[in-house]
Amino acid sequence: MSRGFLLLSRMYSGPMTEFTVSVRDLVAFCHRSEDIDHRYTPSPTAEQGMDGHARVYRRRADSYHREYPVRYRHQQGECSLLLRGRADGYDATLGLVEEIKTCRGDPARIPPAVSRLHLAQAQVYAAIIAENEGLASLEVRLTWLDIDQDQEHPLSQHYQREELRTFLLETLARFSQWLELLQRLRERRQASLRSLPFPHGEFRSGQRDIAELVYKCVDQGGQLMIEAPTGIGKTSAVLFPSLKAMERDKHEALVFVTSRTVGRRTAESSLAMMAEAGLRACSLSLSARASVCLSPGSACHGDDCLYASGYYDRLQGAMAEAVQAGLLQRETLQDIGRRHRVCPHQLATDLLPWVDIVIADAHYVYSLQPLVGRKMEEHRRWSVLVDEAHNLPERARSMYSAKLSKSALMRVKKHASGPIKKALERLNRAILALQSERCTETAQYAILEDLPSPLVNAMADVVAAVVQRMGEDVRFPPANPLLMDFFFSLLQWLRVAERWGDEYRLELDPGEGRQGLILHLNCLDPSRLLALCHSRAHATVAFSATLSPRDWMRQLMGLQEDAVCRRLNSPFSPGQLQVELETRVDTRYRQREASLDLLAARIGQFLRQTTGNCIVYFPSYRYLHRVLEVLHAAGGLQGRQLWEQYPEMDEVARNGLFESLHRADNVAAFCILGGLFSEGIDLPGDLLTGVVIVGVGMPQVGQERELLRQWYQLRYGSGFEYAYLYPALQKVDQALGRVVRTDADCGQALLIDIRYDNDSYRQLLPPWWTYQRAVDPLP
Repeated sequence: MSRGFLLLSRMYSGPMTEFTVSVRDLVAFCHRSEDIDHRYTPSPTAEQGMDGHARVYRRRADSYHREYPVRYRHQQGECSLLLRGRADGYDATLGLVEEIKTCRGDPARIPPAVSRLHLAQAQVYAAIIAENEGLASLEVRLTWLDIDQDQEHPLSQHYQREELRTFLLETLARFSQWLELLQRLRERRQASLRSLPFPHGEFRSGQRDIAELVYKCVDQGGQLMIEAPTGIGKTSAVLFPSLKAMERDKHEALVFVTSRTVGRRTAESSLAMMAEAGLRACSLSLSARASVCLSPGSACHGDDCLYASGYYDRLQGAMAEAVQAGLLQRETLQDIGRRHRVCPHQLATDLLPWVDIVIADAHYVYSLQPLVGRKMEEHRRWSVLVDEAHNLPERARSMYSAKLSKSALMRVKKHASGPIKKALERLNRAILALQSERCTETAQYAILEDLPSPLVNAMADVVAAVVQRMGEDVRFPPANPLLMDFFFSLLQWLRVAERWGDEYRLELDPGEGRQGLILHLNCLDPSRLLALCHSRAHATVAFSATLSPRDWMRQLMGLQEDAVCRRLNSPFSPGQLQVELETRVDTRYRQREASLDLLAARIGQFLRQTTGNCIVYFPSYRYLHRVLEVLHAAGGLQGRQLWEQYPEMDEVARNGLFESLHRADNVAAFCILGGLFSEGIDLPGDLLTGVVIVGVGMPQVGQERELLRQWYQLRYGSGFEYAYLYPALQKVDQALGRVVRTDADCGQALLIDIRYDNDSYRQLLPPWWTYQRAVDPLP
């Protein structure tokens, strides 16, 4: 079930509670049946769907009313339901109610269960219209529009008023039983929130300030950006007031957005503590399909997977158990899935409209196909809490960009046949024409500020041809894995192309080899698209330890100019972290080899003088390896247990660092600045007492970074700062924040680079620590 009940308002008239429900959501809950089946062709985008509806409307008579509003009130037990929605079309002259659906390919191949679902939606609209207008009968028409062929495929049936009325009342009665359960759970949740204490007892200094700012933001439906030191307890300080606001009906649902696994675990831990303190709410943690799957290797349809077969026929029992379970993490969802024989991943998707809190990766809220973001467009008021918000702009740039390689096109073209092969050949010709027009023998790399329509049309033709074959043969996708990979790359490219704006560039990158060309749709600035995502939310709270300078982060995150931005004071003493600035060692790229021996000696000196576990951060793996070679040769790691980060580490390998830090007190971990171990990890007490940061974290100069600099200079007048300086020091600030996590923590830090002698760099360091230049003789 992709949609569900939406609680819009709660009004009391004696013991009566009124719920407002949309027709679409009512029908999805009550009339979806049979299997999960993801084999069918991809749906049109929202923009294509709206365009398709507009095309159909232009063909209708003047007596035809588009988006015809309907309302119907129903009472059952102590629940009063206000049912409302908009029929796609109503023609009183013809006695016709129409539901319009857009698709790609022949609608005859759409599973019957899907057609029955949409026909049921039209029947409910017709039933309400017949009741309100006193009509004896109506024609109910379901019209599928194939957007690629621009052909309508209607399915019509005539119903008497009594038939429609019986269908509506049976549907409402079935739905009301579900609402009665939700109402009991909601009353229990509200009662628990009224008496819920702060999970850590007393507020730590700074936490109360955060809580007050968050509550006001939710109360006013605004936007808030909070910068506060690491270790202050921002997660609980943000979640607690958001839940208290829910008890006051300020909003109906929360989504806690994470960018790393550790952020999800911290949010889950905070909610678990609140549950121990009496919270009775339903929270859902979203996981990737592969990580929660109970039938690895099976396709997601009823013919191949036990948990997809008959899924919708067993779904309501699974949902009833799930909404009463409290904390729905991966293991809990899997257990419920096994008991009810339903897919845990699809169950999580279908639970979204009914839970109180969702913990989800940024992809689910901010991508071009946002699972949670689509729910936020509906009527429930969602507030968004963005953890580690400094990561959001760069993550969004990636989500809003796309690449397509010519070598992949040539591989799939070699094995294709029929209309697909012809479409691929047309696409190849379009690429060659573009390459010939924009590139020369001496300048193979080209940047376009416009999007060539022949190229986009050729890509759309390939998609249409593949969709046609997918509709004709359900075995086509698994039999053609390379083609399907290319197909999905095309879909992403076209989705991004639909969002094209001034901040985009089309890059023709020659790559390597004769067929190495890469077409890169590069989103230089995600702020416009992020702002559209923020507009779905009732309130947005972005928080992190590194959101400075505030104008830079507010702009890139797409927050409004009137968003409230606050940097809170540190609850820690400045002396808890003694930071030494070693400005006598030049770590700039061209000087690294010359200063290698001196750098290794300085790191060895720090490790000898500092007791406890330490992490040494480097800007690159190559630099890390070279320094380690010198340290080993010079015996600079004597007395230290070495742990080294390497590329593509799996979860077991990553956990090796934490196991080492827990077992020993003499670990020297060599890690990458800006990587997995420089932010978001919590190492309180004796787990970590010192850090060394080599360099200033400056992004590598390259074509893409230079494009960013040019864009930021044009847009904001601060090209170098926005593209290089601010992101660099943000990584340094995050790494510094690994040491002091509690009031009792103390530690040492060493920053090595001549640029720390420059005020423009030093002023971007966190203001809550003590800094001094190194004065001891160099080793």
